[in-house]
Amino acid sequence: MRVLVTGACGFVMSVFIRRFLQEHEEARVLALDVGEPDDAWSGHLADVAGRVDVERCDVRDRDRLATLFARHRPETVVHGATVTLVPEWEREDPGRFLDVNVMGTAAVLDAARRAGSVGRVVHVSSAAVYGAGDPGRTEPQDEDTPLEPDDIYGVSKVAAELVARRFASLYGMSVPIVRFTKVFGPMERPTSARTLMSLPYHLARALVAGTPLAVTPRTLRAAGDWISAVDVAAALGLLCTRPDVGSVAFNLAGGAGVPVPRLAELFGVELVADPATDSERAVADMDPALRSGKDGIYDVGRAARLLGWRPRDLARQVGEYREWALAHWTPETLAGPGGVT
Repeated sequence: MRVLVTGACGFVMSVFIRRFLQEHEEARVLALDVGEPDDAWSGHLADVAGRVDVERCDVRDRDRLATLFARHRPETVVHGATVTLVPEWEREDPGRFLDVNVMGTAAVLDAARRAGSVGRVVHVSSAAVYGAGDPGRTEPQDEDTPLEPDDIYGVSKVAAELVARRFASLYGMSVPIVRFTKVFGPMERPTSARTLMSLPYHLARALVAGTPLAVTPRTLRAAGDWISAVDVAAALGLLCTRPDVGSVAFNLAGGAGVPVPRLAELFGVELVADPATDSERAVADMDPALRSGKDGIYDVGRAARLLGWRPRDLARQVGEYREWALAHWTPETLAGPGGVT
């Protein structure tokens, strides 16, 4: 099986590539990214590197895409390339989100439908499509929750989903869509394309450093629906191989709200919330009022019914990440702090 992955050097896509190749010994991956792989990426994929072809490619470059699709003849595409949310980027260059996330998606889908070899394009969207949601809602949100993005990143992801749906309808393509947020796990790291790190990332750093984690007092009252990139990768693998999944959207999440203190307990890290600590000095600042929309709890029943996928127990996910962090990081080699998502 030949799989083409865009945004291949990113956090979740790198975890997916390694897991997919480990589970499918006959598979080969064409890894496309606008930048060169870093040492962390190369090391992570060292045991499967013989079945990974790496090519630099901007997803907006239609000619380059056409050449690579014709040369490698992929059967499945996982489109993960995106400009991620950074508030400063939205203010400085909002058009970049639309250019890459919408027009880049259209270019990838068009290359796929013209190639003649592609049977499915798995489109990676985001829970940002749900926006702030309904503040009064407490029950899990399914995929039919209204899409009401509240930032340009979310707007671009909704528009890209609409493009994906239209290609599926117009050309009879299979284009399932995945939405996930608060993902953590191996290979999350600051890069030029990712500057906001998850709370679990900071907890793993504190674990390795053997230090408490400074948070704002309100963070202790916050909660989130976290999911490991390893579990997300498992679902992406099923979407690449299961027949008849159609072109519907899938939430990929833990399916439960977990308070921040409980998450820290699973990591074995002490939280320090000094009343004098503000968002400027704290490593983590989360608003406890954000419990809906993109910050809500997700119903993952559709993935369970159609894919046979369910997230593992969070304690197991965190335990796996703890082991990885302790094996790969030292206090001297930890990356910069970043922000919290």
